[in-house]
Amino acid sequence: MKGIIYTRVSSDEQVKGTSLEFQEDLCRQYCERQGIEVVALFREEGESAKNLNLNNRQEFLKALEFCRMNKKQIQAFIVLRVDRFARNTEDHFAVRKILMDYGTTLYSVTEPIGNKPAEKFIETVLAGAAEYDNAIRKQRSTDGMSQKINQGIFPWKPPLGYLCTHTKKRGEKKNSPDPIDPKTFPIVQKGLKYYAQGYCSQANLVKLLDEWGLQAARGIKTTPQTVNLITGRYLKFYAAILINPWTNVEKVGLHTPMITKEELYKIQLIKSGKSLQGVKHEKYNPGFPLRRTIVCGFCNKLLTGSSPRGRGGKYSYYHCVNKSCSSYGKSISKQIIEKEFLDHLKLITPKGEFLLRFREVVTEVWKEKGSFFEDEAQKYQKRLNDLETKRKQIFSMREEGSYTKEQFFERKADIENEIMGINISMSEARIKGLDIEGALKYAETFIGSLDRQWFDLPPELRSRFQKLVFPEGIPYQKGIGFGTPKLGLIFELNRLSVAPGSPLVPYVISNWNNISEHLEKWLQLKKDLNNPKPDDNRIEEKYPQWYWGKAA
Repeated sequence: MKGIIYTRVSSDEQVKGTSLEFQEDLCRQYCERQGIEVVALFREEGESAKNLNLNNRQEFLKALEFCRMNKKQIQAFIVLRVDRFARNTEDHFAVRKILMDYGTTLYSVTEPIGNKPAEKFIETVLAGAAEYDNAIRKQRSTDGMSQKINQGIFPWKPPLGYLCTHTKKRGEKKNSPDPIDPKTFPIVQKGLKYYAQGYCSQANLVKLLDEWGLQAARGIKTTPQTVNLITGRYLKFYAAILINPWTNVEKVGLHTPMITKEELYKIQLIKSGKSLQGVKHEKYNPGFPLRRTIVCGFCNKLLTGSSPRGRGGKYSYYHCVNKSCSSYGKSISKQIIEKEFLDHLKLITPKGEFLLRFREVVTEVWKEKGSFFEDEAQKYQKRLNDLETKRKQIFSMREEGSYTKEQFFERKADIENEIMGINISMSEARIKGLDIEGALKYAETFIGSLDRQWFDLPPELRSRFQKLVFPEGIPYQKGIGFGTPKLGLIFELNRLSVAPGSPLVPYVISNWNNISEHLEKWLQLKKDLNNPKPDDNRIEEKYPQWYWGKAA
């Protein structure tokens, strides 16, 4: 009688020991006693028998194919124990039947199985015991991981931005939260915060992360799939929220969060397509900072910039691209127009007397209206508490069987979307009620030196600064200069207050919402300004010579 031997271990660690060799020796001794000629050996290294996934058990697949190709010629399929064959009763007998069709019988070295009724009964019991043992192991593993989540510890490999402690390789249990990776954590954090503000799409974020150093830190290029995991599957982990996959209950993670809950909600809204603001596509050219601010004084179209090369090198100009405009083809020197722009900023900069009066009036009005915003925030908090209670009820009804799986996920998604919206509204209400004084202080400092601040800003923030000052752009005609543009609220108020008897207090009260929003934009600009201001002793090195009235 001819037969084949199949040996298997379920982990890489066992491969390095004597398990496979031990199985083979016992199987060969058994074949010798039973008079079975061994014609082939199939050795499976480090694959599990939890289920019969033939893609993972290549040697098992080869063994079955060998029996098929040698149909009726291979009478014996020898394993050390039934659990080496499969740990699932259904799989066990399904493959057992396939072997019988090939004329092959399963033999166990250590167990009395066979085709007799008693032997078939014992085989069924052993296959069931193997399945039971596998289920118990799985349940223990599940319970252990669930307990870790309840303790605030992520039981799996952490996502990008955190270090893996490799406790499993050392045969240890994971008992502490994942530490941050000092190289990748700040880069991924910056990307998520940038995305939460709506400054880029996911496609742009892929490029930005590598520009900020993620590719250099990891040694591989960032892919769209990586960014999709960062903004999707692992997003709650980055906000220090762990989800128990077996109960769907959320727990607070003990690891260092990368983003706030408010930023989490904003990202989820952006990804769901329900964000009211959408994604802001910032387009700027550092070489032409006024390109999206200055409009042609003849056709009211935005000017663009270019740097054609001549015999003496590159020459930079602003010009109108409207072919039907009388100013088309008439270039304006970049140096001249930018210097005139700075002069215009100085011209509209409010004086100290107005800024002091404006601060007093706004502070007085804010004291009256601040309580209103706090009341609004408390209403949002009450609504949020009600929604959280409903959310818990949904989970309870799912556990009781009142909801189907589809109904559960639909109700859960509806409630969580509403929670996201309430959280953002509550955050905005508290910002208006608590941060207006800080916004006023910063705006006052900023507004008092517009020309200097424009130089200090990085190129990507200049367009936002210019829109706060000139919301509709500023017209320019070659040879004439800048026209009279519509100004931002504070600057318009400064211009109006020049007239004798201008009522500042009534204006601030009637336009409070617009003024507070305008101040908040100045404060947000400050938050996004990461680069420090240049040192006063080195400021002349940064600014062009013509700024100081010197020859170019």
